[in-house]
Amino acid sequence: MRCLSHLGGVAVLLLIGTPSAYSQQVATQPEKSLRQLFLEAEQLSKDPDKQEQAARMYQEVIRRHSYNESVVSDSLKELAKYYEDSDQLEKGIRFFALGRVRASTRSQEKVFKDIMEAYYLKHPKLVLKFSRELNQASRTSLHNFPASNELAKSILQRKDKTLREKSLKQLRGLFAPGSDDATKRAGLMTLQQVLTAKFDHKSFGPLVVPLLDSEDELLRAMALSCLPKVSGNIDDLPKIVVMTEDESKRVRQKVGSALIYIAKGKDAEVVIPALMKLMQDEEHDVIRSTIRSMWGQYTSPEFDEFLVGLSNETKYHHIVIYHCLSTISKKSPVVCQRLVEELSDPDWNNSGRAAWGLTYGVTEEAKPLVEAGLLKAIPEETNSYTRKQEFRALQQVATEKSRDYLQSVVDSDLETDQFKQLAAGVLSQLDQE
Repeated sequence: MRCLSHLGGVAVLLLIGTPSAYSQQVATQPEKSLRQLFLEAEQLSKDPDKQEQAARMYQEVIRRHSYNESVVSDSLKELAKYYEDSDQLEKGIRFFALGRVRASTRSQEKVFKDIMEAYYLKHPKLVLKFSRELNQASRTSLHNFPASNELAKSILQRKDKTLREKSLKQLRGLFAPGSDDATKRAGLMTLQQVLTAKFDHKSFGPLVVPLLDSEDELLRAMALSCLPKVSGNIDDLPKIVVMTEDESKRVRQKVGSALIYIAKGKDAEVVIPALMKLMQDEEHDVIRSTIRSMWGQYTSPEFDEFLVGLSNETKYHHIVIYHCLSTISKKSPVVCQRLVEELSDPDWNNSGRAAWGLTYGVTEEAKPLVEAGLLKAIPEETNSYTRKQEFRALQQVATEKSRDYLQSVVDSDLETDQFKQLAAGVLSQLDQE
């Protein structure tokens, strides 16, 4: 892509054209690998006089690659039929299961996935049998196996309640004490798919909670993902807090969300320290996942200061503003000051979100600084969405200090009707107080 952008419009024009004379010429030459063609084109592209020739070579690379992808996909499908028709199913399942893990492109991965799902629908016992073997060789292997789509469909369908209950019983059976890790993973993957259906979710709690202690990291992570929907028991909090120190990054990424959805704004003395620990993790993925799981349920002086500091780090700036500070239900002066500062961000994804956050939850002691900040920001704001949110925020905190500016908006020949109406609405509210 770097070289194509270097060539600019010439390359784009050539790539969307019909097969060129150059392509035909290449076809008559001794076969070259795609890598050889690419390297030759890269060298040619450095010479301004040979850029058109380079673009044609890039076109040939892309043409051959697309053709090869199609041939590979067709060959895989034919191979799948061969294994089934020749009674070599186990060999086929092993080949395609391992192939899906090792697929080099998304299109190849999709073909492997589709074939494995077809195998599973027809021969679920064989697929699970191999999954157990593969699980012994790789702790992460079954994560790449398809969940029971047929079982999930039976639970999600709405017409036959008897079929749903029968399928739910079958699903519970996958968590039986004698089931191996591979079978339990298949159960959790299926459970994740059907949690939108109407059935007694809590009945799965006693089956899922014990998996938090599993030696298998995928089982622990998947159990955490399901836990809020199947348990919601506040007594599970201590078990989840301990998992902030889990050796697996994959598991720690799920802890914050489980804590927040189960505690539901309560037990702050337990939840806040755990969240702060996760947001100081050595792995950026854990920090980001934890930030994204927060929606304003928790606040404390120390926690607010911590989040404000995190919002000033470039790599976490946007998601802390979006998921944390703007959503806090009771915004302290420290939080409000940071959101007011954010109103000057030229990126409306940040300034607009900050303005939206100031439309509610501003505490009494923070209202004066928010009003002053809005009166400074609104006249300079050029983004319509952000400015609308700023007027809405001003309506929550306006005092007589806002009257002169609001009246100037109403009287202005340069303001649109939308903003005149917003300003008039705030003035009307002031008149009634």
